[in-house]
Amino acid sequence: MEIEKLKIHLIFFSLIILQLSIFSGFNVASAASDEPDIKTLIEDLNAQDVNVKAASVKALVEAGEPAVEPLIKVLNSKDPEIRENAAITLGKIKDERAIDPLIKLLTDEEWEVESAATSALVEIGEPAVEPLVFILQDKNGDVFLRMKVIAVLAGIKDERAIQPMIRVLKEEPELQADLGYRLGLMGEPAVEPLIQLLDDDDPEVRVRAAEALGRIGDGRAIGALTDALNDKDETVRVFAKMGLESIEAQKKNTLIATYGKEREFYIEDQRREWYNQLNTIYTLARDSMEAYMYPQGPVISYGWSIENRIGVGILEGSEVNNSTISDIYNIFDQTGKGIGVDDVPVIFSYIEFPVDEEILPKLAEDIEKTEEPVEAEETNKTDERSAEDVREPVRIPGLGIRVVLGVLISALIINRY
Repeated sequence: MEIEKLKIHLIFFSLIILQLSIFSGFNVASAASDEPDIKTLIEDLNAQDVNVKAASVKALVEAGEPAVEPLIKVLNSKDPEIRENAAITLGKIKDERAIDPLIKLLTDEEWEVESAATSALVEIGEPAVEPLVFILQDKNGDVFLRMKVIAVLAGIKDERAIQPMIRVLKEEPELQADLGYRLGLMGEPAVEPLIQLLDDDDPEVRVRAAEALGRIGDGRAIGALTDALNDKDETVRVFAKMGLESIEAQKKNTLIATYGKEREFYIEDQRREWYNQLNTIYTLARDSMEAYMYPQGPVISYGWSIENRIGVGILEGSEVNNSTISDIYNIFDQTGKGIGVDDVPVIFSYIEFPVDEEILPKLAEDIEKTEEPVEAEETNKTDERSAEDVREPVRIPGLGIRVVLGVLISALIINRY
């Protein structure tokens, strides 16, 4: 009898062990299946479906360190979509091993890839500054690459880059236009060094210093820019005047109203799809907007914006009420609904009429020197660029800032007609 009981106990325990073994094996297999297939995820970076691409980027970012080396390898892929989304992913992971490979992509033949590499290096931030500054200071280096490096440094806004940028500004004329613009994005730490440049022997350096100080908008520059109104060089005087006006403009609250819902995007393909939708809305709304355009109405510019929205510029000093603003918004909102877009985001702001005509030749010259627009908060009514032509934006002050070159020139054209 005891032997029989022992057998029963042994069978019982054997069954328990067998069950534990089975469930343990199931759990292990389950865990293994949950591990991301990095190779497959990378292959999906050029999927037809934008949502699949975005999901792949998210999964690779969550995978983190194990995904870095495979992603670095595919930065050499022949497929530009793979290169672009791999760069975006590496920027979000922020692994320092990606810095040098991403720098190489700054001269990629596809601007989407170059833009993605720029954004990725900005996201990585501080660890990228020293290698970027090293390239900037190489006088024998590729000029185009150094222009792109300047853009990245301005995006990172690390104080260590200011003096190297100023040295290059003083020594290399072919980079002065880019540096004048980008130093104006470096913010408060650049103010005092730029003020000192207003006494430089080179008038072009003084011009770029005045330009940058106006863009920063710091009140400490007012005295130096006021003195520069008496500069012996006419262009310096004009840019000093513009700088003072820009500082004054940035003190104003130019915002009138915002409507709709702004969109956020995980990858640039999503943003580009949205740009195409905004461009369609802008185009279809053109006829309905004619009644509101200057001089019949208060609007002197409008267009889809690098800030993922429609921007409408109302002539400063115009009498405009809430009813008029709502009527204008309804044009865009109803147009959006017609193509399946709800809650179109629209921002209304006051803007001044354009700059003095004497400065336009100088600004036109700068456009030729720089690949990207001098500034582009919004695309104007007369601007016919497609969504595919829009570069990765650098965030700048709102529509009221007079240094928004495209708006100013276009508004001048509108005024003449």
